[in-house]
Amino acid sequence: MYLLNIVVLLGFVAVAYWLYQQAPARIPDHWNGAMQIDAYGNKIELFIFPALALIGVILHPALVDRKYPDGSSNNMWSKIIFGVCIIAIWVAAGLGLLAIYRWLGR
Repeated sequence: MYLLNIVVLLGFVAVAYWLYQQAPARIPDHWNGAMQIDAYGNKIELFIFPALALIGVILHPALVDRKYPDGSSNNMWSKIIFGVCIIAIWVAAGLGLLAIYRWLGR
């Protein structure tokens, strides 16, 4: 899971950097329920979700691998919960970057 998190992080950083090069100074950063843009922000915000994934890469060994002994149920549950949280961050990051990509008309 740790290596996969690093690979996904590098992919998100690459996509965010590519979008950053093409985006105007202001980009949408929130959509309402009808998928209409209702807030704009600076294009540096493209790196927020990759930053969250980076926090996951940094915290992974400290929170999961060393906190509980291997093979314990606590270790198993901490890995499952951490994995679900990381996957949720990946999905949110992917959807956010996809929304910006579509907004740019690519």
